Amino acid sequence: MMNLFKKKNELDDGSTPNEPAPDTPDDLLSNSRWLKFFDLFKGFLTRVGVDYPQFRLIVGYKLYMDAVDPSFMSTVDNGRRRAGKNAFFRGLWVYALVSLILIMFMGMYPKNAVMSLGTALLFYTFMYMTVLVQAFSGSLLDVRDVGILETRGVSEKTRSAAQTAHILVYVLSLFLAMMTAPIVASFFFMGIPAGVIFLISSVVLMLVNYVVSIGLYAVVLHFFRGERLKNILSMIQIIIIVLSVFMYQLPNIMTQLSARGGLGNLNQATPFAWYMALFYPFWFTGPNAWLQTQQFNAGGILTILMLAAMIISYFVYGPAMQRLTNNLSKLSESGEEPVHSGIFFRAMRRLVPRDKDQRTFFTLSWRMMQADGDYKMRVYPQMAIGIVMIIVVLVPTISNSGKQADILSVIQNNFVWSVAPLFCTIGIVTAIYFLRFSKNPSAMKLFATIPAFNKSVLYREAVRTVFVRLAAPLIIIVGLLTLFFLPPWKVLANILVGLGLGLLITIINGALMQGTAPYSTVFQAGQVNSGATLGGVLIAMVVATIGGFAIVFLPWWLTLIIGLILLVGSWFILNHSYNNVHFTLPGETDFE
Repeated sequence: MMNLFKKKNELDDGSTPNEPAPDTPDDLLSNSRWLKFFDLFKGFLTRVGVDYPQFRLIVGYKLYMDAVDPSFMSTVDNGRRRAGKNAFFRGLWVYALVSLILIMFMGMYPKNAVMSLGTALLFYTFMYMTVLVQAFSGSLLDVRDVGILETRGVSEKTRSAAQTAHILVYVLSLFLAMMTAPIVASFFFMGIPAGVIFLISSVVLMLVNYVVSIGLYAVVLHFFRGERLKNILSMIQIIIIVLSVFMYQLPNIMTQLSARGGLGNLNQATPFAWYMALFYPFWFTGPNAWLQTQQFNAGGILTILMLAAMIISYFVYGPAMQRLTNNLSKLSESGEEPVHSGIFFRAMRRLVPRDKDQRTFFTLSWRMMQADGDYKMRVYPQMAIGIVMIIVVLVPTISNSGKQADILSVIQNNFVWSVAPLFCTIGIVTAIYFLRFSKNPSAMKLFATIPAFNKSVLYREAVRTVFVRLAAPLIIIVGLLTLFFLPPWKVLANILVGLGLGLLITIINGALMQGTAPYSTVFQAGQVNSGATLGGVLIAMVVATIGGFAIVFLPWWLTLIIGLILLVGSWFILNHSYNNVHFTLPGETDFE
């Protein structure tokens, strides 16, 4: 059983000879605090049919493989990891710092248990969902050890228990890092009884969050297979990250609305409201709210919802975990779905010049971006930040009047809708920068073998794809949504300005970052050049600000003309840009 897994020969971690030697499997199996923690439940696990020696060995080796895998949670510690040391555990201090921010919200609303404790639980839940995307998905959906363990006589119950324990190590670690400080603070702000109740509610929420993630993946695995399954899982992970970006702004938005009369006084007990039912972490504040106010509304209602979530989770977990385990094999199936060429892609491809194989490389870049899940998960949330920023900017401009009619009138006539398409240019800098990364950069060696290969065409079409595939659709969609507040001709003018300036920002950032070949580097968090991206962001902000002033102060017909000139002119400039790029392709030095 000790030979089930093999240690990697090398660690690509940048470690030096002076660093401590990495932990060995024997060290981890003997000294791991988590394994000693599971030893406390040895009798219970044995009684329910788990082979405990096998269980302990599997969990130990899973933790060991996490420690020696340089790609596991490399974003947590910014790529600076010690050999054989788990990056997730070393990065928990970041989550502990976030928990200190949660204490601030608890101190702001000590008389409103729903708002103060709910904010802490909401942040914890979405931080859990974010980490789920980064690490837990790899553990939940790992199919590599299934065949090995089945051929070694490991029962399904033992394998399932080991998989659950492996994930719970990280679930519990994140919970302790993020919720210890808020739980301790609740004793000071609300008293000992309230602190004990909040502790219990938080632990229950942790378990419910885990069941929610299991159930979500189980449902998806049941209905989809092959490449479509992988695409659906990628979309779920992207949606979770995008929602997390929005949720981090939710307390600020609610505070602004409260200050302007939109939500009432948040520093006093509030009755049950629709948003409390929409975001289930608020349900787990019910017992504290009930204790604080001694009233059924809203504490009793939320407590009933919390109990319902607990009961449903108890009955759902077993079947969901069983279904998840049985359907994991679908992830190893090769997809049979053909790559579809949508109408939008075919239309955009016709706008690309025919000469020098530009359409061929535009198609190549489009397909690579379409298939790279890592690129999507790193870039799409950044593109979505623009939509979140629209809400963040809109809220402070709401009138101080608490009358609903006045608030709706101010929202409808707000200047934010005119400049909304420009917010969608925020993520372009990140999208251009991450063009250099790929899961399989060695594939680019093919172009190094072509005599007199035109690198300019490759780079130009990669940059063009960022605008056409990511920025332009978002600008158009957001612009069309403003039809609810603006006349059609004004919306058309705003969209044209947004497209023109978005393409100009794309060209400028492409020029700033043309020293690296697209799709030529394996992503590691420590490689991110914050200086290059910061410069690009500053330029984008200046360009977008100038465009915003033009949209707000110029007549719509003049804005329409300027936008059209900007779009056509920038497209022409792009067609003749990057003619002297000097980056080195992977494998190019082998032919020198």
